[in-house]
Amino acid sequence: MKYAIGIDIGGTKISVTMGTSAGKILVRKKVATRIHSQSKTCVEEIITSVRQIFHEFKLSSKDILGIGIGAPGAVNSKVGVLPRSPNLAGWAGIPILRILQNKFKLPVYLANDANAAALGEWAFGAGQKMKNLIYITVSTGVGGGLIINGQLYEGAGFVAGEIGHISVVPEGRKCKCGRRGCLEAYASGIAIAYDYNQAKKQKVVGAKEVGLAACSGDKAAIKSYREAAYYLGIGLANLMNILNPEAIVIGGGVLKSSPPVYWKDVLRSAKAHAWPEAFRTTKVLQSPLLGHSGDLGALALVFKNSK
Repeated sequence: MKYAIGIDIGGTKISVTMGTSAGKILVRKKVATRIHSQSKTCVEEIITSVRQIFHEFKLSSKDILGIGIGAPGAVNSKVGVLPRSPNLAGWAGIPILRILQNKFKLPVYLANDANAAALGEWAFGAGQKMKNLIYITVSTGVGGGLIINGQLYEGAGFVAGEIGHISVVPEGRKCKCGRRGCLEAYASGIAIAYDYNQAKKQKVVGAKEVGLAACSGDKAAIKSYREAAYYLGIGLANLMNILNPEAIVIGGGVLKSSPPVYWKDVLRSAKAHAWPEAFRTTKVLQSPLLGHSGDLGALALVFKNSK
Protein backbone atom coordinates (compact mmCIF):
# COMPACT_ATOMS: atom_id res chain seq x y z
CA MET A 1 0.00 0.00 0.00
CA LYS A 2 1.16 3.51 -0.83
CA TYR A 3 0.88 6.28 1.76
CA ALA A 4 1.03 10.07 1.77
CA ILE A 5 2.54 12.60 4.15
CA GLY A 6 0.43 15.64 5.03
CA ILE A 7 1.65 18.89 6.60
CA ASP A 8 -0.94 21.39 7.83
CA ILE A 9 0.75 24.67 8.79
CA GLY A 10 -1.23 26.78 11.26
CA GLY A 11 -0.60 29.93 13.25
CA THR A 12 -0.03 28.12 16.55
CA LYS A 13 0.75 24.53 15.57
CA ILE A 14 1.81 22.42 12.63
CA SER A 15 0.40 18.94 12.12
CA VAL A 16 2.46 16.29 10.32
CA THR A 17 0.52 13.16 9.39
CA MET A 18 0.74 9.99 7.37
CA GLY A 19 -2.41 8.51 5.89
CA THR A 20 -3.98 6.25 3.30
CA SER A 21 -5.97 6.93 0.14
CA ALA A 22 -9.10 5.95 2.11
CA GLY A 23 -8.59 8.95 4.38
CA LYS A 24 -7.32 6.99 7.38
CA ILE A 25 -4.73 8.90 9.41
CA LEU A 26 -2.18 6.43 10.76
CA VAL A 27 -0.01 8.82 12.74
CA ARG A 28 -0.03 12.50 13.65
CA LYS A 29 2.81 14.55 15.09
CA LYS A 30 2.53 18.15 16.24
CA VAL A 31 5.10 20.91 16.05
CA ALA A 32 4.68 24.30 17.74
CA THR A 33 4.69 27.08 15.14
CA ARG A 34 7.71 29.32 15.51
CA ILE A 35 7.85 32.73 13.87
CA HIS A 36 10.32 35.47 12.96
CA SER A 37 13.95 34.30 13.31
CA GLN A 38 12.88 30.82 14.44
CA SER A 39 10.89 30.01 11.32
CA LYS A 40 13.76 28.08 9.69
CA THR A 41 14.20 26.09 12.91
CA CYS A 42 10.54 25.19 12.65
CA VAL A 43 11.04 23.90 9.10
CA GLU A 44 13.82 21.66 10.42
CA GLU A 45 11.42 20.34 13.08
CA ILE A 46 8.92 19.49 10.33
CA ILE A 47 11.65 17.56 8.51
CA THR A 48 12.53 15.74 11.74
CA SER A 49 8.88 14.76 12.25
CA VAL A 50 8.68 13.30 8.74
CA ARG A 51 11.89 11.35 9.33
CA GLN A 52 10.48 10.02 12.60
CA ILE A 53 7.41 8.72 10.77
CA PHE A 54 9.62 6.97 8.22
CA HIS A 55 11.64 5.39 11.04
CA GLU A 56 8.66 4.33 13.18
CA PHE A 57 6.87 2.65 10.28
CA LYS A 58 10.09 1.33 8.69
CA LEU A 59 9.32 3.12 5.42
CA SER A 60 11.42 4.34 2.53
CA SER A 61 10.58 6.95 -0.09
CA LYS A 62 9.32 4.13 -2.32
CA ASP A 63 6.39 3.62 0.09
CA ILE A 64 5.25 7.27 -0.07
CA LEU A 65 3.43 8.84 -3.02
CA GLY A 66 4.33 12.37 -1.98
CA ILE A 67 4.02 15.17 0.54
CA GLY A 68 1.09 17.61 0.68
CA ILE A 69 1.29 20.98 2.42
CA GLY A 70 -1.54 23.31 3.39
CA ALA A 71 -0.46 26.82 4.40
CA PRO A 72 -2.26 30.14 4.99
CA GLY A 73 -2.17 33.03 2.55
CA ALA A 74 -2.18 33.48 -1.23
CA VAL A 75 -0.17 30.33 -1.90
CA ASN A 76 1.17 30.07 -5.44
CA SER A 77 1.03 26.31 -5.81
CA LYS A 78 3.20 26.41 -8.94
CA VAL A 79 6.12 28.32 -7.40
CA GLY A 80 6.08 26.53 -4.03
CA VAL A 81 7.24 29.46 -1.90
CA LEU A 82 5.37 30.43 1.25
CA PRO A 83 3.58 33.80 0.97
CA ARG A 84 3.29 36.59 3.50
CA SER A 85 0.73 35.77 6.18
CA PRO A 86 -0.18 37.77 9.32
CA ASN A 87 -0.11 34.55 11.35
CA LEU A 88 3.28 33.37 10.05
CA ALA A 89 5.63 36.30 10.46
CA GLY A 90 9.09 35.43 9.14
CA TRP A 91 7.93 32.58 6.89
CA ALA A 92 7.43 34.58 3.70
CA GLY A 93 9.77 33.49 0.93
CA ILE A 94 10.74 30.11 2.40
CA PRO A 95 10.93 27.71 -0.58
CA ILE A 96 9.35 24.88 1.37
CA LEU A 97 8.45 22.83 -1.70
CA ARG A 98 12.05 22.71 -2.92
CA ILE A 99 13.42 22.10 0.59
CA LEU A 100 11.25 19.03 1.13
CA GLN A 101 11.80 17.73 -2.39
CA ASN A 102 15.56 17.87 -1.85
CA LYS A 103 15.37 16.21 1.57
CA PHE A 104 13.06 13.32 0.68
CA LYS A 105 13.29 12.98 -3.12
CA LEU A 106 9.49 12.91 -3.33
CA PRO A 107 6.83 14.92 -5.16
CA VAL A 108 5.66 17.81 -2.97
CA TYR A 109 2.36 19.67 -3.44
CA LEU A 110 1.54 23.03 -1.85
CA ALA A 111 -1.81 24.84 -1.57
CA ASN A 112 -3.64 27.37 0.56
CA ASP A 113 -4.83 25.61 3.72
CA ALA A 114 -8.55 26.29 3.13
CA ASN A 115 -8.21 25.14 -0.49
CA ALA A 116 -6.57 21.95 0.71
CA ALA A 117 -9.35 21.46 3.28
CA ALA A 118 -11.91 21.81 0.46
CA LEU A 119 -10.09 19.07 -1.40
CA GLY A 120 -10.13 16.95 1.76
CA GLU A 121 -13.87 17.44 2.09
CA TRP A 122 -14.32 16.46 -1.55
CA ALA A 123 -12.13 13.36 -1.22
CA PHE A 124 -13.04 12.11 2.25
CA GLY A 125 -15.93 14.11 3.69
CA ALA A 126 -19.40 15.38 2.86
CA GLY A 127 -18.46 16.25 -0.72
CA GLN A 128 -17.60 12.77 -1.93
CA LYS A 129 -18.92 12.00 -5.45
CA MET A 130 -19.73 15.67 -6.03
CA LYS A 131 -18.30 17.65 -8.95
CA ASN A 132 -19.04 21.13 -7.59
CA LEU A 133 -18.48 21.99 -3.96
CA ILE A 134 -17.71 24.98 -1.76
CA TYR A 135 -16.05 24.47 1.59
CA ILE A 136 -16.17 27.18 4.26
CA THR A 137 -14.30 27.15 7.53
CA VAL A 138 -15.66 29.46 10.22
CA SER A 139 -13.25 29.75 13.10
CA THR A 140 -11.02 32.63 14.24
CA GLY A 141 -11.50 33.92 10.69
CA VAL A 142 -13.56 32.80 7.71
CA GLY A 143 -11.93 31.01 4.78
CA GLY A 144 -12.93 28.68 2.01
CA GLY A 145 -12.12 26.71 -1.09
CA LEU A 146 -13.83 25.89 -4.38
CA ILE A 147 -14.05 22.58 -6.20
CA ILE A 148 -15.36 23.13 -9.73
CA ASN A 149 -15.90 20.23 -12.12
CA GLY A 150 -13.93 18.00 -9.77
CA GLN A 151 -10.89 20.30 -9.72
CA LEU A 152 -9.55 22.66 -7.08
CA TYR A 153 -10.04 26.21 -8.38
CA GLU A 154 -7.32 28.58 -7.16
CA GLY A 155 -7.90 31.60 -9.41
CA ALA A 156 -5.59 33.73 -11.55
CA GLY A 157 -3.78 35.13 -8.51
CA PHE A 158 -4.23 32.07 -6.29
CA VAL A 159 -6.73 33.92 -4.08
CA ALA A 160 -9.99 32.24 -5.13
CA GLY A 161 -12.10 31.09 -2.21
CA GLU A 162 -11.39 34.08 0.08
CA ILE A 163 -15.00 33.88 1.18
CA GLY A 164 -14.33 35.74 4.42
CA HIS A 165 -13.66 38.90 2.44
CA ILE A 166 -16.79 39.16 0.36
CA SER A 167 -18.69 42.29 1.35
CA VAL A 168 -21.90 41.81 3.35
CA VAL A 169 -22.19 45.32 4.84
CA PRO A 170 -20.86 48.04 2.49
CA GLU A 171 -18.62 50.44 4.45
CA GLY A 172 -19.39 48.41 7.58
CA ARG A 173 -17.23 47.18 10.44
CA LYS A 174 -13.47 47.20 9.82
CA CYS A 175 -11.97 43.82 9.02
CA LYS A 176 -8.43 42.75 9.96
CA CYS A 177 -7.64 42.77 6.22
CA GLY A 178 -7.97 46.57 6.37
CA ARG A 179 -11.22 46.84 4.43
CA ARG A 180 -14.73 47.32 5.73
CA GLY A 181 -17.86 45.19 5.76
CA CYS A 182 -16.24 41.79 5.13
CA LEU A 183 -18.07 38.61 6.08
CA GLU A 184 -15.20 37.75 8.43
CA ALA A 185 -15.84 40.94 10.41
CA TYR A 186 -19.40 39.77 11.15
CA ALA A 187 -19.44 35.96 11.14
CA SER A 188 -16.06 34.80 12.52
CA GLY A 189 -15.18 33.70 16.03
CA ILE A 190 -13.48 37.05 16.58
CA ALA A 191 -16.68 38.84 15.50
CA ILE A 192 -18.82 36.76 17.87
CA ALA A 193 -16.51 37.52 20.77
CA TYR A 194 -16.46 41.22 19.83
CA ASP A 195 -20.27 41.45 19.81
CA TYR A 196 -20.55 39.66 23.14
CA ASN A 197 -17.93 41.79 24.86
CA GLN A 198 -19.56 44.96 23.55
CA ALA A 199 -22.93 43.83 24.89
CA LYS A 200 -21.55 42.86 28.28
CA LYS A 201 -19.20 45.85 28.56
CA GLN A 202 -16.69 43.56 30.20
CA LYS A 203 -13.16 42.29 29.88
CA VAL A 204 -12.40 40.50 26.64
CA VAL A 205 -13.29 36.81 26.42
CA GLY A 206 -12.76 34.57 23.40
CA ALA A 207 -15.23 32.87 21.09
CA LYS A 208 -14.88 29.52 22.85
CA GLU A 209 -16.00 31.05 26.15
CA VAL A 210 -18.88 32.79 24.37
CA GLY A 211 -19.88 29.40 22.94
CA LEU A 212 -19.95 27.85 26.39
CA ALA A 213 -22.02 30.77 27.66
CA ALA A 214 -24.46 30.45 24.74
CA CYS A 215 -24.91 26.70 25.30
CA SER A 216 -25.62 27.50 28.98
CA GLY A 217 -28.42 29.89 28.00
CA ASP A 218 -26.65 33.26 28.21
CA LYS A 219 -28.96 35.53 26.16
CA ALA A 220 -26.23 37.95 25.12
CA ALA A 221 -24.06 35.07 23.90
CA ILE A 222 -26.93 33.50 21.97
CA LYS A 223 -27.67 36.89 20.38
CA SER A 224 -24.04 37.18 19.24
CA TYR A 225 -24.19 33.76 17.59
CA ARG A 226 -27.52 34.53 15.96
CA GLU A 227 -26.18 37.75 14.46
CA ALA A 228 -23.14 35.90 13.11
CA ALA A 229 -25.45 33.24 11.65
CA TYR A 230 -27.50 35.91 9.91
CA TYR A 231 -24.46 37.34 8.11
CA LEU A 232 -23.05 33.91 7.30
CA GLY A 233 -26.39 33.11 5.68
CA ILE A 234 -26.05 36.21 3.47
CA GLY A 235 -22.60 34.99 2.42
CA LEU A 236 -23.98 31.54 1.60
CA ALA A 237 -26.80 33.07 -0.43
CA ASN A 238 -24.32 35.07 -2.51
CA LEU A 239 -22.33 31.91 -3.25
CA MET A 240 -25.48 29.97 -4.13
CA ASN A 241 -26.59 32.68 -6.53
CA ILE A 242 -23.19 32.95 -8.24
CA LEU A 243 -22.04 29.31 -8.43
CA ASN A 244 -25.06 27.18 -7.47
CA PRO A 245 -22.85 24.25 -6.36
CA GLU A 246 -24.17 20.86 -5.38
CA ALA A 247 -23.25 21.61 -1.77
CA ILE A 248 -21.73 24.13 0.57
CA VAL A 249 -19.96 22.36 3.43
CA ILE A 250 -19.25 24.26 6.63
CA GLY A 251 -16.63 23.36 9.21
CA GLY A 252 -14.49 25.11 11.80
CA GLY A 253 -14.45 25.84 15.50
CA VAL A 254 -17.44 28.20 15.56
CA LEU A 255 -19.75 25.43 14.39
CA LYS A 256 -18.35 23.04 17.01
CA SER A 257 -18.98 25.47 19.86
CA SER A 258 -22.30 26.97 18.70
CA PRO A 259 -25.75 26.65 20.32
CA PRO A 260 -28.39 24.68 18.34
CA VAL A 261 -30.16 27.84 17.14
CA TYR A 262 -27.03 28.93 15.25
CA TRP A 263 -27.35 26.34 12.47
CA LYS A 264 -31.09 26.95 12.12
CA ASP A 265 -30.45 30.68 11.73
CA VAL A 266 -27.72 30.12 9.13
CA LEU A 267 -30.15 28.15 6.98
CA ARG A 268 -32.99 30.59 7.59
CA SER A 269 -30.87 33.56 6.51
CA ALA A 270 -29.50 31.76 3.46
CA LYS A 271 -33.01 30.90 2.35
CA ALA A 272 -34.21 34.47 2.88
CA HIS A 273 -31.40 36.00 0.80
CA ALA A 274 -30.82 33.43 -1.97
CA TRP A 275 -32.63 33.05 -5.26
CA PRO A 276 -35.23 30.34 -4.40
CA GLU A 277 -34.05 27.92 -7.08
CA ALA A 278 -30.42 28.35 -6.03
CA PHE A 279 -31.28 27.60 -2.40
CA ARG A 280 -33.44 24.62 -3.31
CA THR A 281 -30.73 22.96 -5.38
CA THR A 282 -27.72 23.65 -3.11
CA LYS A 283 -27.29 21.48 -0.03
CA VAL A 284 -25.85 23.13 3.06
CA LEU A 285 -24.01 20.52 5.10
CA GLN A 286 -21.95 20.31 8.26
CA SER A 287 -18.48 18.87 7.80
CA PRO A 288 -18.02 15.37 9.22
CA LEU A 289 -14.27 16.05 9.36
CA LEU A 290 -14.35 18.60 12.20
CA GLY A 291 -10.86 18.86 13.64
CA HIS A 292 -9.26 16.86 10.83
CA SER A 293 -10.06 18.79 7.64
CA GLY A 294 -6.59 20.37 7.49
CA ASP A 295 -4.79 17.07 7.91
CA LEU A 296 -6.98 15.25 5.39
CA GLY A 297 -6.75 18.17 2.99
CA ALA A 298 -2.96 17.99 2.97
CA LEU A 299 -3.15 14.23 2.30
CA ALA A 300 -5.79 14.74 -0.40
CA LEU A 301 -3.38 17.05 -2.26
CA VAL A 302 -1.09 14.08 -2.77
CA PHE A 303 -3.69 11.49 -3.71
CA LYS A 304 -5.46 13.89 -6.10
CA ASN A 305 -2.24 14.82 -7.89
CA SER A 306 -0.95 11.25 -7.99
CA LYS A 307 -3.82 9.89 -10.08
